[in-house]
Amino acid sequence: MTTRYDRQERVKVIGVAGQAKISAATILIAGAGALGSYAAEQLVRAGVGHLVLVDPDVVSTTNLQRQTLFTEADVAAGTLKVVAAKAHLLAINHAVTIDAIPGPLTADLLLHTRFDLLLDCLDNYQARDLINKAALKRDFDYIFASCAGTFGSVMPISPRRHACLSCVYPNLDDLKQTDCDLIGVNTALVPLVSALQVSLALHYLVDKPTVDFDHLTTIDNWQLDQQKFKVRKSVTCPVCHHTDWDLTEPAAPQAVSVLCGTQTYSAAITTPNLTTVIDWLVDRHVSVRQFKAFITFDWQDATISIFQNGKVLLYGLPDLPTATRLFTGLRQVLPLQEVSAS
Repeated sequence: MTTRYDRQERVKVIGVAGQAKISAATILIAGAGALGSYAAEQLVRAGVGHLVLVDPDVVSTTNLQRQTLFTEADVAAGTLKVVAAKAHLLAINHAVTIDAIPGPLTADLLLHTRFDLLLDCLDNYQARDLINKAALKRDFDYIFASCAGTFGSVMPISPRRHACLSCVYPNLDDLKQTDCDLIGVNTALVPLVSALQVSLALHYLVDKPTVDFDHLTTIDNWQLDQQKFKVRKSVTCPVCHHTDWDLTEPAAPQAVSVLCGTQTYSAAITTPNLTTVIDWLVDRHVSVRQFKAFITFDWQDATISIFQNGKVLLYGLPDLPTATRLFTGLRQVLPLQEVSAS
């Protein structure tokens, strides 16, 4: 009898036994944007049994250039990426189990969620550093992937035994300060990098002992150039020679930052009371669109979204200084008292 995964089972290095391992696996995908949405679709088609999708953002028009899982209808509805992704993925393969977590990646989630492998599909090194340290603390493996301009990188990382992310990028602290410059992403680069990441993921699930954790693969899709570099565990790495990282400390408030390749800016506030904010705006004749996990309204020359988890997105501003000034002013006038933790 021909099964759904017949063509994959015919691949000699996978076979029926390998497909069974794939179908039994749980993969956590950190970030449901360009790389994450591609990876999720490929993994669902390949028959991975359980996905955990983590992302706090909603689908926006600028996403559609490179995030092929989403549609204009998702934009119009203001749908959270993980919610839209889950719906589209289940339409592809209803037998897969998908957990959609519409929030930021946290230490608690990384330390207590069950998964066999994590895919780093993020676009910022602050969160990547958290993954790297959590992997050291909990001893899990993950596959790093990044895209910028026409250049992408992929590497499987097992930080207790092999090079960690800080070994690969010794200037990790500097990268955290320049996460989202306006270099953009070439549309065709994303599926190439994602395919490499998913290839490594399937290899890991089927035959982990033969995965080459010590190599970084880079690709330039404009020059059609691909290279592979040996990366050794650094004896002077300040990160990977520790496994006792305290990841429970609340992160320090972050300044306004720009999302890569867009005119969208991100900031954060302590957990807001959205009902109070809505009442304040309506009293001032500001039209508010309310969704399940966030609100959106026009303020001065921008569109603002405030999420239940405290994330703030500012759309349509020309540059970072303008966004910073607007956000500073917004915080001064809106009733942003925090919601009680109880």
